[in-house]
Amino acid sequence: MIRAAVFDLDHTLYDRYGTLRLIAPMFREHFAVTPGVTDEFIAETICWADRQFVHRGWHEILQCLIDADVFETPPPYPEYEAFLLGCFTKVAVPFPFTIPMLDTLRERGVLTGLITNGKHAVQTAKLHLLGLEDKFDAIVISGDTPYQKPQPEIFQYAAGMLGVTTAEMMYVGDHPKFDVDGSRAAGCTPVWVMTTGTWIYPEIEKPPLRVETVEEIPPLLAALNGANP
Repeated sequence: MIRAAVFDLDHTLYDRYGTLRLIAPMFREHFAVTPGVTDEFIAETICWADRQFVHRGWHEILQCLIDADVFETPPPYPEYEAFLLGCFTKVAVPFPFTIPMLDTLRERGVLTGLITNGKHAVQTAKLHLLGLEDKFDAIVISGDTPYQKPQPEIFQYAAGMLGVTTAEMMYVGDHPKFDVDGSRAAGCTPVWVMTTGTWIYPEIEKPPLRVETVEEIPPLLAALNGANP
């Protein structure tokens, strides 16, 4: 019996690509952008790069932007990272189905949780922008703990906060290593959200449970528990 559904945040519970598109004009204000490069080109390039390389790290996304001649003067990585983290405290585009999905789970007696890697200030700002602060029975931000995904301890920590075992916990996320493999090693039931559609870890076994969006989680969980959706 799965008693708790616990989620990743980025690329799982909100529209990361919609958010990046809103951030694109901010590039022009902050960086030296190549003359003639449009906001639409910046948006398309960063969304494409994010889809291809987000699981490898932001360094590769920045290099893709540099290779596409977005910048007249390419920024150093620390400046690029600080810029994006600052943007993510100001802009976040919600999926329309995230809050109804979480409400449905809780109405059915399922505990809900969040485990996200990142700094407290950035991740809590996202939750505020998305209206998600009160939608979970437990919130674990890696910056507040000694652990981070994919360490099994962070999943065990969340399970303890929820009062369940990891065997009673479903973990839903997009990252093959951090979310799927990490939660599986901790004893959870992993569900891969195929937001990016990319699986760059051939050595990691894909999970049998996969969804296009988290909107599919309530009927999936009901089926796993032997109930009617």
